[in-house]
Amino acid sequence: MKIVFKNLGWICLGIFLQFKFNMVYGIVFLENLNFHDRTYIVKMNMEPTDESLRVLHLETVVHHSLGKDYFANVYIPKNYQVLNKDPYQGAEDLPGYLAYKMNMKRKYRDVLSSEEFILSPEQPEISPLPIVVHFENMNQRLHTDKTYILSTKEKQAHLEGPEFMEVKYPQKYGM
Repeated sequence: MKIVFKNLGWICLGIFLQFKFNMVYGIVFLENLNFHDRTYIVKMNMEPTDESLRVLHLETVVHHSLGKDYFANVYIPKNYQVLNKDPYQGAEDLPGYLAYKMNMKRKYRDVLSSEEFILSPEQPEISPLPIVVHFENMNQRLHTDKTYILSTKEKQAHLEGPEFMEVKYPQKYGM
């Protein structure tokens, strides 16, 4: 009989702890939903290398994200050859652009990614075109960024834009 009560006590303790952690998760979820805005951040900079090659360093952040699945796709104009990455075929097609997938990883309330693209312009002169970044989840597109402009003069690529771009949206359930 003593063993039965001991096992029953362990089962009750397990049920109590499960209920307690579900309540904590619910409180944290509601706190995020009601008191924090969801922020999308894009950081880009371009470093020169030998000859006409350039290294485009790109970071994306979804700050205070409630959902578990976030994706970021980067669209680079077809006039530039990306030497170190293969185009991503699962993204939406934009005319004149090739899509590349960002490797998004969750870290607490944020979803982060950082990638480097080695660019080589295919022509000596290329008119200014935006680099497009799409933030998506499994159901919808959440944000599109066209802040950064890429151009080439005399076979040298130039990136124009702020140090980083930040956009805030109010939290909504299901975003």
